[in-house]
Amino acid sequence: MALICCLSDTHLGYRHRLKVQRLRDYESAFYDAINRIRELRPEILILGGDITHHPRPDPRSMRIFVREILNLADSMHIIACIGNHEIEGHLGTAYTPILSDLHMNIHILTTENPHISLKISGKTIGVHGFQYIRDRKMAEETLLEISENVKKNDNNILCIHQGIEKYLDPFEISIRTMREVTQKYDLILLGHVHKHQRIMEVSDITPTFYIGSTERISFNEWKNKNGFLVFRNFDFENPEFIEIKSAEMKAVKERFGKKAPAEINSYIEKIILANKNIECLQIGLEGVIDGDYLDVIQDWDSRFPEFTILDVNVIPTVTENEIHLENIEINRKLIEEYFEKTGLKEKKELMDICIRLYEKYSS
Repeated sequence: MALICCLSDTHLGYRHRLKVQRLRDYESAFYDAINRIRELRPEILILGGDITHHPRPDPRSMRIFVREILNLADSMHIIACIGNHEIEGHLGTAYTPILSDLHMNIHILTTENPHISLKISGKTIGVHGFQYIRDRKMAEETLLEISENVKKNDNNILCIHQGIEKYLDPFEISIRTMREVTQKYDLILLGHVHKHQRIMEVSDITPTFYIGSTERISFNEWKNKNGFLVFRNFDFENPEFIEIKSAEMKAVKERFGKKAPAEINSYIEKIILANKNIECLQIGLEGVIDGDYLDVIQDWDSRFPEFTILDVNVIPTVTENEIHLENIEINRKLIEEYFEKTGLKEKKELMDICIRLYEKYSS
């Protein structure tokens, strides 16, 4: 059975919110995807870009990426395009092209090498593409140019890492340009947008998909499913999306009406306790605070250290009639009270520095 797997946007090395555990989450998701791909034993693995998060990855992330890709290349062809996170404006600043020098089964799509032809299951498969290009005019011109030079194969696949109109703003390639080239291909694959989805505006001509990511990089993506694509027996219309294990993430946004600080604290705690199985939790609340804002607990993450990320933000709603200015005298006692109420009372050295600076420079 002919099998093609497609993996994108693993973002190895991304330290989300500066959390070391998040580094491990990206590694864990990458390993899960790679191990499943190894079990499937595809003939071709297509990488849609942003496998690493930085153009100069940290040594650990680079070692993981190179080791696993080289191991896979012993049993399958690997074709990769270069994402925006892997390049600093010029191919000479990206590490990805080096991989093609390390293994004969690894092929990198760039403007210098945009066409790759492979024989699998008795068919000639052409895979075409180029590295991420930020400038819209240049990206569209490059896409049109390489599409003009696509040779006749049993199947032709386009793989690029770009933002498409209506799916990302700002975008680099318009729907109009995409529709101009779709008839040249039997399948179009894209990296860059982390939500796996079919691009309906061109799929009436050629099946076109954003591959998706293996781990979420922001709370805006908390509803996204993470995984990779599998195409069996050249059925490009009906891919299988294989979900992989990624860190549980959730964003809660609510309005609480009008509550006293103690009631808000209790309200937040109930939300946290109801989501103890979530590793990364963001809570955004908005309402009228009937009392002192500083009496709303600020240091929830230190109270619940079992979360990888616990982000709580309470936004007070203020009506126009309630706006008033109050003259408050800043003094040593007020600074000490601020550190007490914000959960920073243990940082005595920092508090003493603030008091000394106030006393030295205030008038």
